[in-house]
Amino acid sequence: MMLTQSPGTLHASNSPSGALRAPSPASFGPTPSPSSLGITMGQNANFASPHGTIDPSSPYTMMSPSQRAGNWPGSPQVSGPSTATRMPGMSPANPSLHSPIPDASHSPRAGTSSQAVPTNMPPPRKLPHRSWAASIPTILTHSALNVLLLPSPTPGLMPGLAGSYLCSPLERFLGSVIMRRHLQRIIQQETLQLINSNEPGVIMFKTDALKCRVALNPKTNQTLQLKVAPETAGQWKQEELQVLEKFFETRVAGPPFKANTLIAFTKLLGAPTHILRDCVHIMKLELFPDQASQLKWNVQFCLTIPPSAPPIAPPGTPAVVLKSKMLFFLQLTQKSAVPQEAMSIIVPIIYDMASGTTQQADIPRQQNSSVAAPMMVSNILKRFAELNSPRPGECTIFAAVRDLMANLTLPPGGRP
Repeated sequence: MMLTQSPGTLHASNSPSGALRAPSPASFGPTPSPSSLGITMGQNANFASPHGTIDPSSPYTMMSPSQRAGNWPGSPQVSGPSTATRMPGMSPANPSLHSPIPDASHSPRAGTSSQAVPTNMPPPRKLPHRSWAASIPTILTHSALNVLLLPSPTPGLMPGLAGSYLCSPLERFLGSVIMRRHLQRIIQQETLQLINSNEPGVIMFKTDALKCRVALNPKTNQTLQLKVAPETAGQWKQEELQVLEKFFETRVAGPPFKANTLIAFTKLLGAPTHILRDCVHIMKLELFPDQASQLKWNVQFCLTIPPSAPPIAPPGTPAVVLKSKMLFFLQLTQKSAVPQEAMSIIVPIIYDMASGTTQQADIPRQQNSSVAAPMMVSNILKRFAELNSPRPGECTIFAAVRDLMANLTLPPGGRP
């Protein structure tokens, strides 16, 4: 017959672990009452009462912990069941939560199974709208943490609009929160009017023609969304407003999360309506290049100065200047069957609000750069200005840029 060793005798008395003995079942018996030990607690023991006094003659009362939390200003009071009750099966005593070995089925090397979300996870919590609500901890499984940190496409966006920068859901959330904070600071510095909002996490402001609302995407919390409404009905088409909103979400407030892109975009929002409308039409050509198949070039609105631009300011500087004249930068990329061989040029555009003409900005080029492309761009824009005299209240930016994209043809040696 094989003898079964009890947990209390797993370690011999002379072993190094002899002091670490498992407690016997008898040690979990009922705790003796104070009266059985000769200890009496009468009614005069004021320290046992949460509302009693330290001394009968003392004017100070001893408050209970609940009273202190209630009287302290701004103190968070979490009412309701405990954490273990709110999260069934997620108790800290659950051994699966303390295991340092992740589940192999949710490893990034396991293929598509890394994207699967376990079915036994608790439903998402609804935090109260209070500043300290995020301090309530949330227990994550290894697979959930892997999903948060794994680079993935932006949910809810078309692949062509999401951009080429791939990042994780956690990075998109944190980046969007930081950009929202930058936006609130930028609005106060620009000629925009901040509107008080009672909604938590929502920024509202307005220009002379538009009322804007910026908040996290309520479905994913991974992008910042702009909602625009015109101050005067009939001044804007609904399609134009949708392009402005989509451009903000995908090109302004998204990866790689640069505050200077917000500065340039808010300057565009503060432009007169006829100028902003032409800029929105250029944004549409960037977001939907397939709708302009007759053009020879694709366009990209540069909100920050690219490294290959003429040396007017350091790279990364906001690329929109709006005073008596408007200066901005466009990147034109030649349409080619082989995208790797496509030619790109940076075109600085200056728009004179007084005369209504659109020209290439006269900025000195680098010594080792070719002058063939800038000369051809300048000639095409000058010819357009001569043949199309602007009418009062009309902006020529979009018409001039579209004419440039349709007629610019660089010679074989014209690569910048």
